[in-house]
Amino acid sequence: MEAVMNEAESIAYIHQLPRLAKTGKHDRILRLLAALGNPHQTGAYVHITGTNGKGSVANAVAHILEASGLTVGLFTSPYIMRFNERIMIDHQPIPAAGLIAAVAAGRHALATIRVEEPAFAVTEFEFITALAFWYFAQQGVDAAVIEVGIGGDTDSTNVITPVVSAITSVGLDHQKLLGNTLTSVATHKAGIIKPQVPVVTGHLPQEAETVIAAKVAATASPWLALDRDFFAENGRLVGWGQSFTYRDDAGRLPELELPLVGQYQLGNAAVAIATAKQFAQARDWPLSPREIRRGLAASQWPARMEKISDAPLIVLDGAHNPQGINSLIATLRRVFGSQPLTLMVGILGDKDVAGMVAALAKTPYRLWFVPVPDNPRALAVADYPDVPNSARFASWQAALAAHMSDYADEPLVVAGSLYLVAAVRQTLLGGDQ
Repeated sequence: MEAVMNEAESIAYIHQLPRLAKTGKHDRILRLLAALGNPHQTGAYVHITGTNGKGSVANAVAHILEASGLTVGLFTSPYIMRFNERIMIDHQPIPAAGLIAAVAAGRHALATIRVEEPAFAVTEFEFITALAFWYFAQQGVDAAVIEVGIGGDTDSTNVITPVVSAITSVGLDHQKLLGNTLTSVATHKAGIIKPQVPVVTGHLPQEAETVIAAKVAATASPWLALDRDFFAENGRLVGWGQSFTYRDDAGRLPELELPLVGQYQLGNAAVAIATAKQFAQARDWPLSPREIRRGLAASQWPARMEKISDAPLIVLDGAHNPQGINSLIATLRRVFGSQPLTLMVGILGDKDVAGMVAALAKTPYRLWFVPVPDNPRALAVADYPDVPNSARFASWQAALAAHMSDYADEPLVVAGSLYLVAAVRQTLLGGDQ
């Protein structure tokens, strides 16, 4: 019998599991889920993938469904403040007792399998995904919004048959796993499209749209696309947020409030509304305009152009790939224009560093490079390309101190890896979430 673990020991157990497996198949997680009683087969799921925007869309869908009176599970990654955020119900992180019970159930399932197959093992993400399905089933949620980890077809989450799927965007990221072309990436992401299950898509490049069109034709899946079947219109900044009008065949929802900045977030919000409406329709669940409005207004999402301080003005954004960096630059120009600001950036070494730095170097902003803390994939500061108007710092803390010393009255934007942004947020906000 396995020893009982406390919360810290349970999280440590999860993190000691291997990160990667030799094969990207579902046999391991399906075996683990079977030992857990196949909890993934009982839920009403929304399945969401995308190069960027999948977390924001998942969050907004969950908020909208919660506003309609449903109890909603939400599985996302990575976490920003604490591990428990990855598995939430009604936006409350899994409590210590729930996490301890889930890990105990997972460990017991592994032990049962190893009686027959002593060498059986799963990856960290497979284990966490299985725990999320188990916990949501145990708690009897009405719906569960599941964010894909990487890609789609071979992702550990892709063992469900959802009520509706969503693909927020397709760009180049994780090329070692997903390939070097938009067609290859889109093919992976299209893997979450299931026969006759509706799929909602955001803005897609032509190569990706071609892949999606072929997949929905093969699966006879209803397809709703942004700017073809539904629209986000009349967007404008309102304080540190936006208002816009959503429109589809059912009519218009004017002056919707979204507590996020960034033009791309309007598209994300529209995808979320369309996805939530598809879910409600398929489940014969009433979803009123008032509930959509209330859910969207509650859809704050940490580390996405998030203002964490007014004086000094500090903004966090987890733009960590070329598509995200381009969106960040467009948002900074929209919000700040060409006013002086410090852009503190930390990038992982396996990303398109040269491409992202080249784009950032074209902005009028002060560009400060820092290492991503406590991450073996972090790019060494000395390895950042030499570009004008830039500087290197040994740590983000040193960069913050320099900004506060010399430019305290100007905005500071921290961007790049979510691991960097999370470290800054955890340090500066502490328990204030």
